[in-house]
Amino acid sequence: MKVFKSIKNAVRGKGKKTQEQVQQNQAQPVVQNNPQKIAHNQTEITKKTLPTLPTLFVVYYSTYGHLRTVADNIVNGLKSTGLVNVELRQFEETLKQEVLDKMNAPPKDASIPVFTLEEFENGDAFMFGFPSRFGTPPAQVQTFIDSTGGLWFKKALVGKMVGVFTGTGDQSGGQESTAFTFLPNLIHQGMLYVPMGFTHDNLFIVDEVVGGSAYGSGSISSLSGQRAVSEKEIAVAIHHGQSFAKTVSRYLC
Repeated sequence: MKVFKSIKNAVRGKGKKTQEQVQQNQAQPVVQNNPQKIAHNQTEITKKTLPTLPTLFVVYYSTYGHLRTVADNIVNGLKSTGLVNVELRQFEETLKQEVLDKMNAPPKDASIPVFTLEEFENGDAFMFGFPSRFGTPPAQVQTFIDSTGGLWFKKALVGKMVGVFTGTGDQSGGQESTAFTFLPNLIHQGMLYVPMGFTHDNLFIVDEVVGGSAYGSGSISSLSGQRAVSEKEIAVAIHHGQSFAKTVSRYLC
């Protein structure tokens, strides 16, 4: 009988806290949340959860400034989307100054850095612009491409997206062939060419000269180089930047 009472008392006492335990629990201080600490934690969470925007390089070579104008408007189009970080660069000049002087070429903008192999390796996507030389890219561009053997060996450029814009002296001077003959350079590196397609109405205009094609935006400068980039060509360039940014962000963000 005593055994049963002991068991009964043990069961009744199970789960009950002693007075000392209750007092200890009541005596625990309530720690107020630190607003600064909460804000810091929220910032850290945001840094970890928000995606980093891809870095896109717009790289041009321009003798008389037309492709620089196209590049600037492509940059405007890219930035207007808020989808990518944008850096403007130029290909290094290979002609001697005395030759450029005879060509009446204006000085290069020294505030625009020359594109480097390191930037090519670390960038996420690229838009390359250059004038036509007998229907192909100029030597300045090809000289840079010829220096990328180390990147090819490391497969450093595989899968990166590229857009192209071009400039010619007249409407039959290589708007399409200049872009087309640049593509083998991308293919051998395993890069992904993103054409603009016929996605802007100005590409269908036939009653005036408008640079650009399905390959990308562009300009027509006339044989003397005196024709400025037109408003319609500027509109296509802005659109080109916007559409390329959307394509890049769709796959990289």
